[in-house]
Amino acid sequence: MTEILEKNQPGLSIKRAHGRVINVVADLLRKQLHIPNVYLNPKISGIQGVDVLAVDRAGSGDIHVIEIKILAIFPTRSQLRALLKPIQELPFHYKYLALPGFSTDLSDAKKFSDYAELFDDSGIGRIGIISFDSRILHISSIIDSSSVALTVRPERFRVNSDQLTSVEKFLAKAKPDMEVRI
Repeated sequence: MTEILEKNQPGLSIKRAHGRVINVVADLLRKQLHIPNVYLNPKISGIQGVDVLAVDRAGSGDIHVIEIKILAIFPTRSQLRALLKPIQELPFHYKYLALPGFSTDLSDAKKFSDYAELFDDSGIGRIGIISFDSRILHISSIIDSSSVALTVRPERFRVNSDQLTSVEKFLAKAKPDMEVRI
């Protein structure tokens, strides 16, 4: 679920602004994965906070998940910890937090370079950060490939196969919203 700190979006409802961000980050994953199946707002039993789910059907079938937060200002360290906590608990191989890009003078990657909170306590896995151009939240903006970027590359998490049970049940029944047909 998207957290909105700035509710006065000119011309777009919160739902539509959230949808625009879902589309742009889903498209980013679709381009980065080899043979992806992408699910938008998947409803998986026992799992909340998933805005985009992607399965890379090439190789090991890694599962990627993105949670989107639309914020008005760059989060403080404690706010970031609070945003990351629910993502850290999700049973997926690759996890991402999508946030608006906050400045043009410093790269967002540099801002996150010293955030140990992105890493799993076990040392295996790091949450990736996706930055999107906050101008896409406005009705007059045009979405293109420059509207989103992978700011911090994720690292693969270890996932217990028992934790993947509800996800695998979902994948067996659900039809992807975007897929590459082979």
